[in-house]
Amino acid sequence: MRLEELGEFGLIARIAEAVGAGHESVVVGIGDDAAVIEPAGAGHLLVTTDACLEGQHFRRQWLTAQQIGWRATAAALSDIAAMGGEALAVFVSAGLPPAEEATFAEQLICGIHEAATEHGAALAGGDTCASPDRIYLDIVVVGQAERPWLRSTAQLDDVLLVTNTLGEAAAALHLLEGGLVENADGLPPALRHRFARPTPQFAVARCLQQLSQPLCAIDISDGLVQDAAHVAEASAVALTIQASRLPVAEACREVAVQGDVDPLQWALTGGEEYELLLAVPRGLVEQACALVEAEGVKLTEIGFVAAGTGVTVLDADGNEIELDRGGWDHFASH
Repeated sequence: MRLEELGEFGLIARIAEAVGAGHESVVVGIGDDAAVIEPAGAGHLLVTTDACLEGQHFRRQWLTAQQIGWRATAAALSDIAAMGGEALAVFVSAGLPPAEEATFAEQLICGIHEAATEHGAALAGGDTCASPDRIYLDIVVVGQAERPWLRSTAQLDDVLLVTNTLGEAAAALHLLEGGLVENADGLPPALRHRFARPTPQFAVARCLQQLSQPLCAIDISDGLVQDAAHVAEASAVALTIQASRLPVAEACREVAVQGDVDPLQWALTGGEEYELLLAVPRGLVEQACALVEAEGVKLTEIGFVAAGTGVTVLDADGNEIELDRGGWDHFASH
């Protein structure tokens, strides 16, 4: 059955039945004019939105409907994790071609629902509309944080830390764009997980909220260097990244060797990593590393905060590295 046969309200009814009640903070979910959310305890509400357009953010021949939904939702959830928060509710506005099969739309919503519930949130509502030719998703996430982390709070002599490893998403994109694999399911496991099922770093947010002060953080969605530049600008400081310290993923190195590419370029500029870049006071680094290690997450020191402006990338000898590009910009030529 196609969506033009099922109809908007038939699709919404199926979604509501599949999703159910969800998170305890969602008093009223799908089915009314608005959701009702009652956050537990003290703190601040966090709200983020993330748009996802077919042909720009994903290609249907690379991903299943479920993977598209998960990936789009994880990108929005990652912003809440980067604020040191927890997610409460997810909302999606979906533009879908009327000739699309209803099962595809249901699997798409299933991926959104799975990503939300996997990370403690409920799919609590949204909207649907007909799109002339492409899928469009707008994901809104509501979360909360007792002490939100901001981009604007990096201080002189803070240590730059990054979670886990870098480069997998760029390596996966290299294989897909080069036709070396047909779709995400053909990628090596580590690359497939990062590309099709990325993990927002809520475990890190939960652990590091135990520190004596809130941190400065940003999620790596547009590339390490470009996202570091956002921190530098917001905090009115300079960030120095020591490239030789970057935790480049082994799977990334293997693909880079085969493609005669420098893996550091991918680690520095590749987007859609959804790891966290943190600026941590030097006196808290050891405690921060110990806290996240218990969750199976590794923090790697990759640089420091200094006086000045912008981002500088240095090699092992202290020389500045020239980059092919800084990162992703939706309105720039690529």
